[in-house]
Amino acid sequence: MTVDRRAQCCAWNADRQHQVMAGRARAHAFTRDYQSAAGHASFAAFSARMRAGNGSPQLFPEAAAKYVAPEQIGSYVGPLPSELQQIIHAAWAAGNGWGIDHWLGEPLGSLFAPEDDTHTWQVFAPGWVVCSVCFLAAFCPACFPTWPDDPILPRLPQVLCQAHGGCW
Repeated sequence: MTVDRRAQCCAWNADRQHQVMAGRARAHAFTRDYQSAAGHASFAAFSARMRAGNGSPQLFPEAAAKYVAPEQIGSYVGPLPSELQQIIHAAWAAGNGWGIDHWLGEPLGSLFAPEDDTHTWQVFAPGWVVCSVCFLAAFCPACFPTWPDDPILPRLPQVLCQAHGGCW
């Protein structure tokens, strides 16, 4: 026999005594500690979303990883490439609350000479590498021929991917 949940809920809603008992049970569970935890979670989510929208450093990077989708990470400079948004999100999930200035700060130039490079590079996506330690992102300029016209890419380091004769 199946239970008609709609009829059951309508009966509960019509029963004032049931509503009073349910409200008291809920109020009993709504302790000061619960209210404090809910308030902190609400502020952490609000702060994470607001800071992600303009690329500011995160106060609560773990909350940013939980409450912000990679496509919500923005910049006043221009739209960020989706791969860079995913790298920033991964850095936040690892507990690093850096803002986009970590990636778009002073241009580091080219990384075509790997013997001078102290980063631990890994392929992240086609045409993109990321340092597994500091989450620095670099792109292959041969994979993005219009990169000089992009508002973001000229501010990132450059590497050649394996498809274009590079190490990564």
